[in-house]
Amino acid sequence: MTKNITLRMDEQLLKDVKHIAVEHDMSVSAWITQVVEKATKRDFRYEEAKAFVMKAMEEAPAYGGKMPTRDEMHER
Repeated sequence: MTKNITLRMDEQLLKDVKHIAVEHDMSVSAWITQVVEKATKRDFRYEEAKAFVMKAMEEAPAYGGKMPTRDEMHER
């Protein structure tokens, strides 16, 4: 289900948006929807990646504030 919204923007910006939408063979509405969808997906992926890294950092073994030496990192 889609909903209508009203946007206010500068006249020149609207002209630019219309031009870009035409170049992509899309309506202004469809183009803006596509841009917003991409932005929200990008934000969601960022938040997922951030949560993954934060969890990995929390679960990482503690080195007592001291970085391991090169030899310690490459022990087999």
